[in-house]
Amino acid sequence: MTVDTIIIAAVIFLASLLQRVFGFAFMLIALPLLSFLLSMKVVVPLLSFFFALLSGILVVQLHGKFAYKGVVPLIIGGIAGIPAGVLFLLAFNDTLIKAILGIVLIVYSAYSLLLKRVPFRFPGWAGYLFGFFAGALGGAFNITGPPAVFYLSAKEGSKIDMIGSLSLFFCVTSILVLTLHAAVGNITHEITMTFLKLIPVMLAGMLAGGHILNRMNEDIYRKGLFLLLLVMGVMLLL
Repeated sequence: MTVDTIIIAAVIFLASLLQRVFGFAFMLIALPLLSFLLSMKVVVPLLSFFFALLSGILVVQLHGKFAYKGVVPLIIGGIAGIPAGVLFLLAFNDTLIKAILGIVLIVYSAYSLLLKRVPFRFPGWAGYLFGFFAGALGGAFNITGPPAVFYLSAKEGSKIDMIGSLSLFFCVTSILVLTLHAAVGNITHEITMTFLKLIPVMLAGMLAGGHILNRMNEDIYRKGLFLLLLVMGVMLLL
C-alpha cells in the first residue's frame, strides 16, 4: 500500500466517522483534504462512489425518519441542478474550482459557527431553488450539503428527522451524480478499484462514528469541525 493510498484511507475513515455523527460532513471534510493530493477530476468521482454507498446505508438505518414534504422539493431541484454542475467541472480548471469550493466552505462554516438555526421560514417554492444550488454543487464537487442543511434547518423537526431527510436527499442526488460522471467518462478503472479496496475503511469509520455519537460534547465538537472547515476554505482560496 502506497503512502498516497494510506492518506486517502485515513481521510475516508475520518469523513465517514463525521458523516455518521453529523449526518452531512463527509464531502465537506474529504473533498478539501484530498484535493491537496489529487486532481479534482479524480477526487470528485472517487468520493461520489463512497458518498452514494454511505448515504444509502444511512437511508436504510434511518428508514421512516424522512420529512417528505420538506425533502421532495430539494430532490426535484437537485436533479435539475446536477447536470449543470457536472458540465462546470468538465469546463473549468482546478484553480477556479478550488477557489469556488473555498468560498463555499468559508461562507458555510461562518454561518454554522454564528447560527445554529435559520431564524426565519422559507416559502414552499424555495425548496426547489435551494435544491438546484445543492445539485449544482453536487455535480461539480458532490457537496450538496450546505444549501440543503441551510434550507432544512429552518423547518420544524427533531435532529433525527433532519438527518434522515438529508440522508435521503444525499442518496438520490449522489447516485445521479455518480451516473452522470460515468456517462461523461470520469469513472476510470483506477478510481473504481480504489473505491472497492477502501470500502472496509469507510464502514469502519461509520461504525466508529456510531459508537461515539452519544458520548461526545456535540457543541464543542461542532465548533471544532466548522473551524477546521473554515481554515480549509481559506487555504483553498489562497
